[in-house]
Amino acid sequence: MVNLLWSILNVALLLAFLYIFCRAALLVKRHIGLAAALFFGFGLLLVGCSKSGKGAAALSPVNLLTSVPKDAPLANATAIQRIDLGGTNKLELLAEYYTQDGTITKPRGLYATLSGFMLGHAWQPVTGWVGKRGNGLHYMAAINHHWDLLGVRVFTQAGEQFEGIMPLGK
Repeated sequence: MVNLLWSILNVALLLAFLYIFCRAALLVKRHIGLAAALFFGFGLLLVGCSKSGKGAAALSPVNLLTSVPKDAPLANATAIQRIDLGGTNKLELLAEYYTQDGTITKPRGLYATLSGFMLGHAWQPVTGWVGKRGNGLHYMAAINHHWDLLGVRVFTQAGEQFEGIMPLGK
């Protein structure tokens, strides 16, 4: 609920700034002219677009298990766990592991991806751990939750932890 209220605050502030900028453009047009108003409007757009395009590039997920060498052979089985972060946002964990005769021998990798959209929030995977427990996988993933206000980072909740037993792939 707090996440939704924070997003509503971001939208309200964005609309308020948009209203103020439109009024300022009309004032410039009325007193100086149409060319100056267009120049003013395009200038505001350039400033706003350069700020919002900062994190647009999607990064490929990295292996959160740092102890695994990069040249380790690929695993022969995977398991996926989906965790709801609030709103439309989900954390998806993919674990790779080696299996022999239907039993897990050891994990090879843990990859985290985030999906969904909520204005004013960003999540970043930090670290993770996966281990064999019986004939299942026990996982732990830590992520940072960033609270942004109009694109400016206000607060970071460091190390939110999620853990549990991961259902094995069939």
